[in-house]
Amino acid sequence: MKKEWEKWFSELPPNVKEVAKNIVPWKKYKDKRVQDDVGNRFFPISYDEQADGSIKLTCYKFNEEIPIFGGYNVFGISPDDLVEAI
Repeated sequence: MKKEWEKWFSELPPNVKEVAKNIVPWKKYKDKRVQDDVGNRFFPISYDEQADGSIKLTCYKFNEEIPIFGGYNVFGISPDDLVEAI
């Protein structure tokens, strides 16, 4: 899988590459704009370049406090709003 990631990563435009090296799909993130952490976590699944050159993410969102609800995909997330959840 590492070879596939490196091949995919090497073909990215520079602005997408900058985001993809910091927000990786094998780590979980939380929304830093949310004051009270209620357990929502995000796994990036795609990096979408906008017309203005900015990047928006599509992420799989789930709640690790209540896993029975499962998760779903959300799109239009700014990488600036995510911080790694430890």
